[in-house]
Amino acid sequence: MPKLTVDGSICLIDMGDDENRFSPAWLEETQAVLADVAASSSPAAVVTIGSGKFYSNGLDLDFLGGNPEQLGPYVERVQSLLATMLTLPVPTIAAVNGHAFGAGAMFAMAHDYRVMR
Repeated sequence: MPKLTVDGSICLIDMGDDENRFSPAWLEETQAVLADVAASSSPAAVVTIGSGKFYSNGLDLDFLGGNPEQLGPYVERVQSLLATMLTLPVPTIAAVNGHAFGAGAMFAMAHDYRVMR
């Protein structure tokens, strides 16, 4: 699950050390973290990073396979996350540290800057 830390005026969102798939819980927690950042008066920039082998593996296909009736609402939540990242009121940096596939790569591309580590 994503974790927010603040160092001065920089907000770091560590998305976790697993595959960082967009599970419903991950989407909810990430949206909450981004809402906290948007509501804050102090950030000058936001940096996202995965702390393991993956930046993000994107869509949670296991969830979708087990819940096909949730496809529409699930895709809307993913699109909402991308829109939130695109409209944050501060510069964003994706420190892509590993694999970024599908919607995970789209999430990285929604940032102002992308950095490969």
